[in-house]
Amino acid sequence: MRWISYFLLAYIALGCQVALGGYMEVKGAAPNLVLLVVIFITVNAPREAGLLGAFLLGAMQDLMTIYPLGTWAVAYALVAMFVISTQEYVYREHPLTHFSLALSGGVICGVFLTIHGWVYPKLHGAAVLGAEGEGALRPFTGLMYTAILGPIVLGILQRMKRTFAFKAIRRM
Repeated sequence: MRWISYFLLAYIALGCQVALGGYMEVKGAAPNLVLLVVIFITVNAPREAGLLGAFLLGAMQDLMTIYPLGTWAVAYALVAMFVISTQEYVYREHPLTHFSLALSGGVICGVFLTIHGWVYPKLHGAAVLGAEGEGALRPFTGLMYTAILGPIVLGILQRMKRTFAFKAIRRM
């Protein structure tokens, strides 16, 4: 994988997530564009490069949010482990694959962030981003929006995958 291309894509994805987040909201639900980039990287890259790329994207997103450092990094690493486990069985170019991976990845992130929101205040005595009430379901608000955008964004990224020079994934 070409890391310069990766960092340019990460920069664009994080910039779009921050800059367009308010404009792309529909009734308080915003898509997670960085999650779609994580899925693109992990579907196409070899295992180690995919996991490292997902973790680094999460770490970069942690630096741009008010979550504690490592929260998004671990969430995206969990998504990457799930996607990498499906690499051999999915057709990478199919829109249904893109939709289902975006939906599954959103659920994994949402469950992890919800559990984190409940556990963190008990351990540290400080509240995190609406850990109670309606705010506890906040990570799930953009889930379907992200899944619907998945085939569009991932379809565009799949056409540019030669830019990243992904190596062939070995079948076990």
